[in-house]
Amino acid sequence: MEPNSPSLHQTQGGSLLALGAGAGLDGRWVSLVAPHDVTTHNRTVLVCVGEPAARTVPVLAPFGREVLDLAATAGDEFLVGGRSTARGRAGSLAASLVVANGTPKFSASRLRSTWLVTHLTRGTRMPELARAAGMRGITVLSDLLDFVPPLDEDSAFDALRGAH
Repeated sequence: MEPNSPSLHQTQGGSLLALGAGAGLDGRWVSLVAPHDVTTHNRTVLVCVGEPAARTVPVLAPFGREVLDLAATAGDEFLVGGRSTARGRAGSLAASLVVANGTPKFSASRLRSTWLVTHLTRGTRMPELARAAGMRGITVLSDLLDFVPPLDEDSAFDALRGAH
């Protein structure tokens, strides 16, 4: 590795962050994204993911450039974890990352939750969010509702009466 290049852990951490918080991918998918799985459509970066819930996920705009860069530089490897297809690869990579004292442990599932809360906060419709997340229903989202900031009363009333 070049002296001024990011370490493997920084690169893998950035990759986990971009695909987890940017596309909502957890350990089932995050370490199986290949460069050909990343495309664009009308300025939107898309990530195609496979089973257990195959779908195409639009990447949140702040992470789009990073995901494109990852795809452009991955060569014949996955964007996270190189060529490994080992079960639990994402968890092993996340566990190897050093985080500041007092901060939650870095994990693909936490990054996915961040992505979900971001969409709930922005008002993404539940059917579209569930499809993009690869969920069959929305029951799992109930655990995240406490993290979604409430609207002010007037905005809530407008939304509930169909004003916007």
